Amino acid sequence: MINRTKIIAITLTGALAAAALTGCGGSSSSAAPSSVSTAAAESSASSAAVSSVVDNAENGTDTLDGIYNALLEQDPISNQFEIAAMNIEYDFGLKAEDVVSYKGVKSNDNGDAGLVLVLEAADGKAEDVANQLAAYQQDQVAFYGNYAEFAQAQDNVENAVIAFKDNTVVMVIASNECTADLDSAVDNALA
Repeated sequence: MINRTKIIAITLTGALAAAALTGCGGSSSSAAPSSVSTAAAESSASSAAVSSVVDNAENGTDTLDGIYNALLEQDPISNQFEIAAMNIEYDFGLKAEDVVSYKGVKSNDNGDAGLVLVLEAADGKAEDVANQLAAYQQDQVAFYGNYAEFAQAQDNVENAVIAFKDNTVVMVIASNECTADLDSAVDNALA
């Protein structure tokens, strides 16, 4: 019986030591691989769930690529983050059945709300998509309004251009470095 008690005690001590070492952190370089693999696993799971929700929406088509490239030339987005299917539904609040295809990037810099997003809406849904993008715009105005240091980004979001023609919907938010007339750029791109 004493040997069994010692084995249990040694096993518990080892488990506690392992938990303490794991829970106490460690160097940032040893934590990164674990975080990256966890994030990758979560991203894969999220992407799989969203791809089933977003039906057959594509990331870009030839028609969208032309409009997207023209707008991105006028509004070069700093530190670009590509908009994915997950962002379409969860960030912008768009219904999966309302979006056929999309192409876009947003700035990944703090305090820069720059965005170029072009969507092909399902038939008869362009106005609904534009209205939902306007709701997203108001959420972003409120978000940036919480931070005095992001006044430029808040102003840019307040002046976002949201437009649609037929089934093509566009939302453009000036990047902090943008000096182009985005109203004209959107009009030209949708012409």
